[in-house]
Amino acid sequence: MNKRAVATALTAAAVLLTCGCANNKKSNKKKTVPERPTEWSVEQRSVEEVTPLKGEDMAFVKRDEDDDSIVRIIQGVLGASPVTNEQEALDLIASYSQEMGFGDVYSELKFAGTIEYGDITDYRFEQYYDGLQVTGSFIELTVDESYRSLPVVINSTYTDMWGFSTKPRVSAEAALKCASDKYKVTKGTIPKLTIYTGPTLVWIVPVSNSKISDVYIDASNGNTIHEDMKVS
Repeated sequence: MNKRAVATALTAAAVLLTCGCANNKKSNKKKTVPERPTEWSVEQRSVEEVTPLKGEDMAFVKRDEDDDSIVRIIQGVLGASPVTNEQEALDLIASYSQEMGFGDVYSELKFAGTIEYGDITDYRFEQYYDGLQVTGSFIELTVDESYRSLPVVINSTYTDMWGFSTKPRVSAEAALKCASDKYKVTKGTIPKLTIYTGPTLVWIVPVSNSKISDVYIDASNGNTIHEDMKVS
C-alpha cells in the first residue's frame, strides 16, 4: 500500500470516530416496513365492553396527550375471568392490543414482578424490542380481590417500535471516544446498547465523574443526548 492510500485509510478511520455528526439526520426508522398486523392471536376487546366500577357511570379512559388515538389507561372491569398469575395477566393485556396500540406483547414484554398493597395486585411488564430494553416503557395490570380478583386497570407507557432499526451506525468504540472527549472513562469500560425515549437507539457509557454516572450517546450520530445524575 502506498503512502497516499495509507493516509486515505487513516482519514477514513478518523471520520468513523468523529463525534456529533450534526449533518447526519438519518432516522432509526426503516424507509420501508411491512404492513402492520390486522389480526391477533388473542380475541380483541374494546373500551365499549369495559364495565364501570361500582359508583361510576362509565369506564375511565385516558388517552395520550400528544396522540389521542393512543389509549394509555383504562379503568373498569376489564374482563369476566379472574387474573391470578403472570400468564393470565399477559393474556388479558394482549386482548387490548388493538385498542391500546400494542404490537406483539408476547415477544416484547418481560415480567418484572408484582406489587401488592391491600386487596390490590399490580402485574408489571417491561418492554423490550429485539432484545433491547425500551427505557421507561411498561404495562401494568391491576387486579382487585374485592372484585373477585378481576382486572380493573390497565396502565401503559408502551412505545410504538414498528419499523425501528436496532443496528447502530456509531460503533461502541466510537461511542467511548465521544464520551471520553468530555468525561473520564475508565479503561475497559463497555458501552451498553439500549433504546432511549423517542425512541432513540443509544449507547450508555459509564463515566468517572462526581455528579454524572452515565452518558447516553446517540447511536446514529454520536451526539450526547442525556446524562444520568448520581443519586446523593
